Amino acid sequence: MSERSDVVRRLFAAVEAGDLPALLDCYGDGIEIREAPSLPYGGVYRGRRGARDHAEAFVRAWGPYRDRREPLGASVGETDDGRVVAVFRHRAVDGTRGLRLDEDEVGIYEVRDGVVVRSTMLHADPERLARFLAPGCGR
Repeated sequence: MSERSDVVRRLFAAVEAGDLPALLDCYGDGIEIREAPSLPYGGVYRGRRGARDHAEAFVRAWGPYRDRREPLGASVGETDDGRVVAVFRHRAVDGTRGLRLDEDEVGIYEVRDGVVVRSTMLHADPERLARFLAPGCGR
C-alpha cells in the first residue's frame, strides 16, 4: 500500500469513527473539498477552517440518519497520474419516514506530502441525496 492510499484509508477510518481531529489531520493546510452544490453541505470548502466547516455541515445533515453499524466499505486504488480513488457506499436510514438510502459514491483525492490537498466527491444522484435530506420529501 502506498503512502497516498494509506492517507485516504486513514481519512475513511476517521469518518467511520466520527473522529474529527483525526479527519482534519489527513488534510493539508490548503485543502480544497468539492461537493455537489445541490446538497445542503455542497459547494467548495478551502483551508483547514473550510475542512472543519464541511465536516460539521456534513454531520448536521447526515448525523441523524447514519447507521454506524454499516461501514462505508471503501475500496481504494490509485490512478496512473497519482490520484487516489475511493468507491464506497453512502447509506442512511430515516426511521420516521421509513426511508433508506444506499448509493454508490466516489471520492477522488489528490495527496501531496502525506496529506490530502484536494477532495472531490462524486455522487451518482446528488438530487436524490438532497431529497432524502429535505424534511417531508419522499424518494
